[in-house]
Amino acid sequence: MKTRRARFATTHWIKFPEVVTPDQLNLSGYPTGCLSWKFGPDGPVGPNGYRLPSNVWCGVALFDDLSAANSALDSNEHHLPFLSTAVESWHALLVPIVHRGECNHIERSSPGPIFETESRDPGGALFVMTTAGFHAGPELDPARLIDFRVHVDRVHGWLKSADGRVASQVFTPHTVGDDGVTMSIWRDDPSMVTTMYKPGTHRTQIDRYKSEKTADRTSFTRFRALRTCGLWDGTDPVELARQKRC
Repeated sequence: MKTRRARFATTHWIKFPEVVTPDQLNLSGYPTGCLSWKFGPDGPVGPNGYRLPSNVWCGVALFDDLSAANSALDSNEHHLPFLSTAVESWHALLVPIVHRGECNHIERSSPGPIFETESRDPGGALFVMTTAGFHAGPELDPARLIDFRVHVDRVHGWLKSADGRVASQVFTPHTVGDDGVTMSIWRDDPSMVTTMYKPGTHRTQIDRYKSEKTADRTSFTRFRALRTCGLWDGTDPVELARQKRC
Protein backbone atom coordinates (compact mmCIF):
# COMPACT_ATOMS: atom_id res chain seq x y z
CA MET A 1 0.00 0.00 0.00
CA LYS A 2 1.32 3.41 -0.95
CA THR A 3 2.18 5.59 2.04
CA ARG A 4 0.20 8.81 2.31
CA ARG A 5 2.20 11.96 1.70
CA ALA A 6 1.95 15.32 3.38
CA ARG A 7 1.33 18.60 1.57
CA PHE A 8 2.10 20.91 4.50
CA ALA A 9 4.12 20.94 7.70
CA THR A 10 4.27 22.93 10.90
CA THR A 11 7.45 23.38 12.88
CA HIS A 12 7.80 24.40 16.51
CA TRP A 13 10.95 25.63 18.27
CA ILE A 14 10.72 25.97 22.05
CA LYS A 15 13.26 27.30 24.54
CA PHE A 16 12.87 26.60 28.25
CA PRO A 17 14.67 28.45 31.05
CA GLU A 18 16.60 25.28 31.91
CA VAL A 19 17.18 21.73 30.70
CA VAL A 20 14.00 19.63 30.78
CA THR A 21 13.65 15.85 30.52
CA PRO A 22 10.83 13.94 28.81
CA ASP A 23 9.25 13.03 32.14
CA GLN A 24 8.90 16.76 32.91
CA LEU A 25 6.84 17.39 29.76
CA ASN A 26 3.35 16.26 28.84
CA LEU A 27 4.13 14.55 25.53
CA SER A 28 0.82 12.76 25.09
CA GLY A 29 -0.77 15.34 22.79
CA TYR A 30 -0.46 15.70 19.05
CA PRO A 31 -1.86 18.15 16.46
CA THR A 32 -5.37 17.22 15.36
CA GLY A 33 -5.51 15.90 11.81
CA CYS A 34 -1.78 15.36 11.37
CA LEU A 35 -0.17 12.43 9.56
CA SER A 36 2.87 12.57 11.82
CA TRP A 37 4.05 14.39 14.93
CA LYS A 38 7.69 14.20 16.04
CA PHE A 39 9.09 16.14 18.99
CA GLY A 40 12.44 15.98 20.74
CA PRO A 41 15.45 17.76 22.22
CA ASP A 42 18.30 19.62 20.57
CA GLY A 43 20.79 18.25 23.07
CA PRO A 44 24.27 16.74 22.82
CA VAL A 45 24.62 13.22 21.46
CA GLY A 46 24.41 10.65 24.24
CA PRO A 47 26.21 7.30 24.64
CA ASN A 48 23.48 5.43 22.73
CA GLY A 49 23.44 7.90 19.82
CA TYR A 50 20.26 9.66 20.89
CA ARG A 51 20.21 13.24 22.03
CA LEU A 52 20.31 14.08 25.72
CA PRO A 53 17.76 16.44 27.32
CA SER A 54 18.16 20.12 26.55
CA ASN A 55 16.54 23.47 27.24
CA VAL A 56 15.65 23.58 23.50
CA TRP A 57 13.04 21.18 22.09
CA CYS A 58 11.69 21.15 18.55
CA GLY A 59 8.84 19.50 16.70
CA VAL A 60 7.56 18.86 13.18
CA ALA A 61 3.98 17.91 12.27
CA LEU A 62 2.94 16.74 8.80
CA PHE A 63 -0.48 17.37 7.24
CA ASP A 64 -2.26 16.59 3.99
CA ASP A 65 -4.88 19.29 4.63
CA LEU A 66 -4.21 23.04 4.83
CA SER A 67 -7.12 23.79 7.14
CA ALA A 68 -5.90 21.19 9.63
CA ALA A 69 -2.38 22.66 9.53
CA ASN A 70 -3.73 26.17 10.07
CA SER A 71 -5.93 25.00 12.92
CA ALA A 72 -3.01 23.25 14.58
CA LEU A 73 -0.91 26.41 14.41
CA ASP A 74 -3.77 28.39 15.95
CA SER A 75 -4.02 25.97 18.88
CA ASN A 76 -0.42 25.15 19.72
CA GLU A 77 -1.28 24.91 23.41
CA HIS A 78 -3.35 21.77 22.63
CA HIS A 79 -0.34 19.62 21.73
CA LEU A 80 2.26 21.80 23.46
CA PRO A 81 0.64 22.34 26.88
CA PHE A 82 3.99 23.34 28.39
CA LEU A 83 4.36 26.44 26.18
CA SER A 84 3.43 28.65 29.13
CA THR A 85 6.68 27.63 30.84
CA ALA A 86 8.88 28.49 27.84
CA VAL A 87 10.96 31.66 27.70
CA GLU A 88 10.63 31.78 23.91
CA SER A 89 9.00 29.86 21.08
CA TRP A 90 8.62 30.16 17.32
CA HIS A 91 6.18 28.35 15.02
CA ALA A 92 5.68 28.21 11.25
CA LEU A 93 3.33 26.75 8.65
CA LEU A 94 5.36 25.45 5.71
CA VAL A 95 4.63 24.30 2.17
CA PRO A 96 7.17 22.00 0.46
CA ILE A 97 8.48 22.98 -2.98
CA VAL A 98 11.29 20.40 -3.39
CA HIS A 99 11.51 16.96 -1.81
CA ARG A 100 13.63 13.89 -2.29
CA GLY A 101 14.80 10.90 -0.32
CA GLU A 102 13.25 8.65 2.33
CA CYS A 103 12.02 9.21 5.89
CA ASN A 104 10.09 7.06 8.38
CA HIS A 105 8.00 9.80 9.99
CA ILE A 106 4.73 8.73 8.38
CA GLU A 107 5.23 4.99 8.13
CA ARG A 108 7.81 3.57 10.54
CA SER A 109 7.98 0.16 8.85
CA SER A 110 8.11 1.48 5.30
CA PRO A 111 10.28 4.62 4.92
CA GLY A 112 9.84 6.55 1.71
CA PRO A 113 9.06 10.02 0.33
CA ILE A 114 6.85 11.92 2.78
CA PHE A 115 5.83 15.06 0.85
CA GLU A 116 3.88 16.01 -2.25
CA THR A 117 5.38 19.30 -3.42
CA GLU A 118 3.63 22.50 -4.42
CA SER A 119 3.92 23.08 -8.16
CA ARG A 120 3.85 26.88 -7.85
CA ASP A 121 6.57 28.33 -5.66
CA PRO A 122 5.07 31.16 -3.55
CA GLY A 123 8.54 32.65 -3.00
CA GLY A 124 10.07 34.08 0.12
CA ALA A 125 12.65 32.93 2.62
CA LEU A 126 13.93 29.39 2.31
CA PHE A 127 13.31 26.82 5.04
CA VAL A 128 15.24 23.56 4.67
CA MET A 129 14.61 20.31 6.53
CA THR A 130 16.78 17.22 6.27
CA THR A 131 16.26 13.88 7.98
CA ALA A 132 18.49 10.87 8.49
CA GLY A 133 17.66 7.41 9.76
CA PHE A 134 19.04 3.98 10.52
CA HIS A 135 17.64 0.47 10.24
CA ALA A 136 16.39 -0.51 13.68
CA GLY A 137 17.15 -3.88 15.23
CA PRO A 138 19.94 -5.83 16.88
CA GLU A 139 22.37 -5.05 14.07
CA LEU A 140 22.17 -1.28 14.66
CA ASP A 141 25.66 -0.11 15.60
CA PRO A 142 25.49 2.68 18.23
CA ALA A 143 28.99 3.83 17.24
CA ARG A 144 27.78 4.46 13.69
CA LEU A 145 24.79 6.42 15.00
CA ILE A 146 26.98 8.46 17.32
CA ASP A 147 29.49 9.19 14.56
CA PHE A 148 26.78 10.48 12.23
CA ARG A 149 25.12 12.74 14.79
CA VAL A 150 28.41 14.10 16.12
CA HIS A 151 29.22 15.20 12.59
CA VAL A 152 25.72 16.68 12.25
CA ASP A 153 26.52 18.81 15.29
CA ARG A 154 29.85 19.88 13.80
CA VAL A 155 28.03 21.04 10.67
CA HIS A 156 25.45 22.79 12.84
CA GLY A 157 28.18 24.64 14.71
CA TRP A 158 29.88 25.66 11.47
CA LEU A 159 26.56 26.76 10.02
CA LYS A 160 26.03 29.44 12.67
CA SER A 161 28.53 31.73 10.95
CA ALA A 162 27.70 30.73 7.36
CA ASP A 163 26.78 33.41 4.84
CA GLY A 164 23.04 33.59 4.20
CA ARG A 165 22.02 31.37 7.12
CA VAL A 166 19.51 33.08 9.42
CA ALA A 167 18.64 30.39 12.01
CA SER A 168 19.01 26.65 12.45
CA GLN A 169 18.14 23.81 14.84
CA VAL A 170 18.56 20.05 15.08
CA PHE A 171 16.56 17.53 17.07
CA THR A 172 16.05 13.82 17.51
CA PRO A 173 12.49 12.67 18.27
CA HIS A 174 12.10 11.40 21.82
CA THR A 175 10.39 8.31 20.36
CA VAL A 176 13.29 5.95 19.72
CA GLY A 177 13.63 4.84 16.10
CA ASP A 178 12.26 7.96 14.39
CA ASP A 179 14.59 9.76 11.98
CA GLY A 180 16.54 12.74 13.27
CA VAL A 181 15.91 16.21 11.85
CA THR A 182 17.93 19.30 10.92
CA MET A 183 16.24 22.61 10.05
CA SER A 184 17.67 25.84 8.69
CA ILE A 185 16.34 29.18 7.45
CA TRP A 186 18.10 31.06 4.68
CA ARG A 187 18.05 34.51 3.17
CA ASP A 188 17.45 32.97 -0.26
CA ASP A 189 17.99 29.82 -2.28
CA PRO A 190 21.32 30.81 -3.90
CA SER A 191 22.84 31.50 -0.46
CA MET A 192 21.94 28.02 0.73
CA VAL A 193 23.23 26.29 -2.40
CA THR A 194 26.50 28.22 -2.41
CA THR A 195 27.16 27.68 1.28
CA MET A 196 26.10 24.07 1.63
CA TYR A 197 27.49 22.59 -1.59
CA LYS A 198 30.80 24.38 -2.02
CA PRO A 199 33.92 22.63 -0.65
CA GLY A 200 33.82 22.80 3.12
CA THR A 201 32.41 21.25 6.28
CA HIS A 202 28.99 20.30 4.94
CA ARG A 203 30.13 19.17 1.51
CA THR A 204 32.69 16.90 3.16
CA GLN A 205 29.89 15.13 5.04
CA ILE A 206 27.78 14.81 1.87
CA ASP A 207 30.69 13.16 0.08
CA ARG A 208 31.37 10.95 3.09
CA TYR A 209 27.73 9.83 3.17
CA LYS A 210 27.87 8.91 -0.50
CA SER A 211 31.11 6.97 -0.21
CA GLU A 212 30.72 5.39 3.25
CA LYS A 213 26.92 5.25 3.61
CA THR A 214 27.12 6.86 7.04
CA ALA A 215 23.30 6.62 7.42
CA ASP A 216 20.80 4.14 6.01
CA ARG A 217 18.48 6.78 4.56
CA THR A 218 18.17 10.55 4.25
CA SER A 219 15.68 13.09 2.96
CA PHE A 220 15.91 16.72 1.88
CA THR A 221 13.04 19.21 1.61
CA ARG A 222 12.85 22.89 0.71
CA PHE A 223 9.88 24.87 2.02
CA ARG A 224 8.34 28.33 1.94
CA ALA A 225 6.74 29.71 5.08
CA LEU A 226 3.05 30.57 4.71
CA ARG A 227 2.62 31.80 8.29
CA THR A 228 4.76 32.31 11.35
CA CYS A 229 4.20 33.32 14.95
CA GLY A 230 6.43 33.87 17.95
CA LEU A 231 10.10 34.79 18.27
CA TRP A 232 13.45 33.02 18.23
CA ASP A 233 16.49 34.77 19.68
CA GLY A 234 14.31 37.85 19.91
CA THR A 235 13.07 37.95 16.32
CA ASP A 236 10.98 36.12 13.73
CA PRO A 237 13.71 34.42 11.65
CA VAL A 238 11.58 34.37 8.49
CA GLU A 239 10.99 38.11 8.79
CA LEU A 240 14.69 38.58 9.46
CA ALA A 241 15.50 36.63 6.30
CA ARG A 242 13.17 38.90 4.33
CA GLN A 243 14.93 41.98 5.70
CA LYS A 244 18.33 40.55 4.78
CA ARG A 245 17.18 40.16 1.17
CA CYS A 246 16.25 43.84 0.93
